Amino acid sequence: MNLKNMKWAAFALAGVLSLSSCDDFGDINIDPNNPTQPDTRYMFTYACKRVYTFAWNGTYNPWTQMFPMYIAERQNVQYGTFDVRDFATQNYYTGNIQNLETIIDLNSNEETMNESYVAPFGTAANQIAAARTLRAYYYMHLTDALGMLPYSEAIQGLEGNFMPKYDTQEFIYEDLDRDLREAYAQFDESGTLDDTYDILYEGDIAKWKKLNASLRMMMAIKLSDVDPAAGRERFAQAYADGGIEDNADRLEYKFMAEEANENILYSNIVRSGRRDFSPSMTIIDSLKSYNDPRLYAYTDPNSRGEYNGIPLGIDQADVVNYTDRAEFDTRFTEQDAPMVVVPASHILLLEAEAAVRGWINADAEELYRRGIQASFDYYDVVGSMDEDDNSITYTDFDGYMAQPKVQLTGSESEKIYKIAMQRWLANYLQNGMEAWSDWRRLNVPTLVPGPAMVTTHIPYRRIYTNNDYNANMDNYNAAIAAQGADTYDTRVWWDTKDNE
Repeated sequence: MNLKNMKWAAFALAGVLSLSSCDDFGDINIDPNNPTQPDTRYMFTYACKRVYTFAWNGTYNPWTQMFPMYIAERQNVQYGTFDVRDFATQNYYTGNIQNLETIIDLNSNEETMNESYVAPFGTAANQIAAARTLRAYYYMHLTDALGMLPYSEAIQGLEGNFMPKYDTQEFIYEDLDRDLREAYAQFDESGTLDDTYDILYEGDIAKWKKLNASLRMMMAIKLSDVDPAAGRERFAQAYADGGIEDNADRLEYKFMAEEANENILYSNIVRSGRRDFSPSMTIIDSLKSYNDPRLYAYTDPNSRGEYNGIPLGIDQADVVNYTDRAEFDTRFTEQDAPMVVVPASHILLLEAEAAVRGWINADAEELYRRGIQASFDYYDVVGSMDEDDNSITYTDFDGYMAQPKVQLTGSESEKIYKIAMQRWLANYLQNGMEAWSDWRRLNVPTLVPGPAMVTTHIPYRRIYTNNDYNANMDNYNAAIAAQGADTYDTRVWWDTKDNE
């Protein structure tokens, strides 16, 4: 069996938590949903399953790319109006987070940590630290989408708590930072983590540590308005520990060249022939205004060789006016094309912002330049622009950086605007959640709702789905009373400024 097939076998088997076989009818009373020997290798592989959803959330409603206006609908206007408001968390809890909690518990218990269904995955400390890091990754994105969440009392169903309270985002952020710091110290680079079942970093502990520090920076920077003192302290510690600063260390989900686990865009465009989405007019026009050669890496021209996008949030009747438009570049639509969710460019540009704010002792301009260069390098972008589009022509990376709207000059707020704009340009079809968070915190870029959108602004948060709270109504109501109405207009804790 080759490596890819081994990975897929682990991925599939994880769905049943490696249930032990039954040798006789005496096993008929064993609860299949609570196996006595859940294999941590399979559970971890399965827990990695949804990391890509914060880059492209689902086949038909990729809201994480629509909220920052990276993509638009090209034939059926269903989701670009933002009328599908609720966001379900149940599968994240019952599939991903539950598996990670079980891995932590099994490796923390002296009676189980050396068992045949636990020890083969790797050193106990590394299993725990990687599980804690990945668990924080999920919780951070979930709370950034919704605000208050079941957290401290979550995953306690086996203990009889089926109605967990909703914790504040402030508490979740503080506790996640604490937990990630402990996990970072727990990693053992002399130990192991099986590279077959760790489908994210293939057992590379140094890369897991960089992801850990990066997640802490991603949270800390969001405290810039609501609690800058805590943000500065947390960011400085994470920066000192060392985050993702090289493309080789990026977090990405590796799809396979097989139907069972193929790239989402390939499924939609190639296999199904639906072609539901295209690059938006917002991203294409922005790239043009920056004379940005990533335009040709992100998109392919229409039949006339033109680079033109589709507006997001138009009426169904207006779709016919945008039939011959630019397409996604084929690098994104291959069957095994990976999805990047934490790129080096994002972390370097977060560090550049922190340096401008005085949170870290570092050269903001150097970090800014390295962040943009990392994005260009990932896409193998050449410096020259030889397309006949009446833009300036330059022959190297310095030409791009020399443009007045790119140069890191001006006041502190002007520099932060330029850094955030480069994060938005770099995060296209990568971490749309972080791009949306940047817009909420900094209003960069200015995003104008389309005429058919049900809101007067890009949503500030998602809305809880009733399947998540129907059986826990008292705690849901308490969360709404504390946080605000369960609507697009309510802001999460760290989002304190009005967006124009």
